[in-house]
Amino acid sequence: MSRFVFGSEELAPLLRQQGWRFTTGYLHIHLKGLDPSEGAEPWVLTYYHGRLLFSADQPLNTQILLKRLSRFIPRLNLEWPQRAISVVQERLMKDHSLPELLEAITQLGLLKPGELEDALWLNLLTDFDRYLFERAGTCYFEVQEQVAQEAPIGGFELEPLLQEAARRHDRWADLKVAIPTLLAVPVVNWERVNRYRITDEQRQKLHTLTKDGQSLEAIAKKLCRDRLEVANLFASWAKKGLVSLQTPQELLQTKRHNPITILAVDDSVVMQEILRQYLPNYQVITTGNPAEVLPLLFQHRPHLLLMDIAMPGIDGLELCRIVRSLEEFKSLPILMVTARDGLLARIRGKWSGATAYLTKPFNESQLNAEVKRLLAQQPPAHRQNPLSVQGGRTGHPALFQGSPRSLEDQAKA
Repeated sequence: MSRFVFGSEELAPLLRQQGWRFTTGYLHIHLKGLDPSEGAEPWVLTYYHGRLLFSADQPLNTQILLKRLSRFIPRLNLEWPQRAISVVQERLMKDHSLPELLEAITQLGLLKPGELEDALWLNLLTDFDRYLFERAGTCYFEVQEQVAQEAPIGGFELEPLLQEAARRHDRWADLKVAIPTLLAVPVVNWERVNRYRITDEQRQKLHTLTKDGQSLEAIAKKLCRDRLEVANLFASWAKKGLVSLQTPQELLQTKRHNPITILAVDDSVVMQEILRQYLPNYQVITTGNPAEVLPLLFQHRPHLLLMDIAMPGIDGLELCRIVRSLEEFKSLPILMVTARDGLLARIRGKWSGATAYLTKPFNESQLNAEVKRLLAQQPPAHRQNPLSVQGGRTGHPALFQGSPRSLEDQAKA
C-alpha cells in the first residue's frame, strides 16, 4: 500500500498524477492542522471505477450520505421526510443496498430527478473549498470492492471537478476582502438600505436572513445553499454598504457597549427598521411573527418588550396577557404601540398587562423618552440580566427555492 506525502497546494496535482491508482475504494487523507498544535484531520474520498463519488470525514455509508444530502436538499430536513426515511430503512433492513434505499426514497417523492447528483457534486466541491489547496498531509488508497454495491451514482470525472474547484478557489480569493471569514455575522445598515433602491421583496429577504444574528456559515446551512453562493450575495450587499460583516469578537464588543436589549414585535418590516433607527443606543431584536415572541423572550431575556397591538394571527393584547402570565416576565416592562387612540383602548391595554401605551405616529424623541422612563422603573435584578448571543432556528430553509442562481439574482438589486 503506497502512502503519499503532500504539501499545501500539492494535493490537486497528486490526484491527477496518481489517479490511475485510485480505482474502487477509499482515499484516506490525513490533513495537518493549520495550527501546529492541532492534530490531524481525517478526510475520505470515495472512488468508484476511478471516478469520484463522495467526500466526508469517513467512508461512504448510509447515515453520513443522508446527512450530507440534507445539507443541500431542504426537504430532507423536515420532520415528516425524516420519519418516512426511518420507516423505509427499517423495512429494508441491513440486507438491502444503499441504491435500493435511495430508490425507495425517490419513489416516495423525497428525492427529485437530478437532486442526488447535484447534492453529491456540491458536497465534493464544498470539501475541496476547505481542504484541496491550502492543507498539507499524507494519504493512502484502500481498495474496497464493496463500494460497487453501495455506489448511488456512477460518480464524477476528476478533471471537471478540479477545474471547477480551481475556479471557485479564485473566486474565494476575490471575496477575501469583503468576506474575511464565513464566521462573520452580517449586520444591516438600515439607513443605507432606506436610501438604496431595492424592492420590498429584497428588503424582506435581507431582513429575514440577518434578523437572527447568525454567521454566513450558519445562514448557508439554514438555507441549504452553497457557501460560495451565499458569500457572493453578501459580498455584493457589503460593497453597496447595505451590510457590514462583523467577526464574533467585534459583535461581542458591540454587545458590551449596548447592554440594554429590547425585543420589538411588529408585522411591518418598515416599522421594524424605524424602531431600530429610533433606538440606536440599544440592542434591538425584531420579529414580525407572534409565534417567535416567547422563544425570543426566553432566549434573549430582553429588558423591555415593545409590541404592536394589531398583528396577524393573534391580537397583541392577548399576546401581552400570555407574556404577563409567565413568572419570568411579570416585571418586564411592556410598551404597547398602536394606531388606536382613546380611553377604552388604553384601559384594555392596562388590563392586558401593558406597562405603558404609545400611539402612532410618534417621533424618535417621544419613543426614547418613554423607553428611558420604563427602563428607569425596572427592578435592578432584571436590568442586570446577561445578554445572550443572538441565534436560533427561526429561519426559512426554502427562502430561496428555485434555480441555483436565485441568490445571485438578489445581489443584482
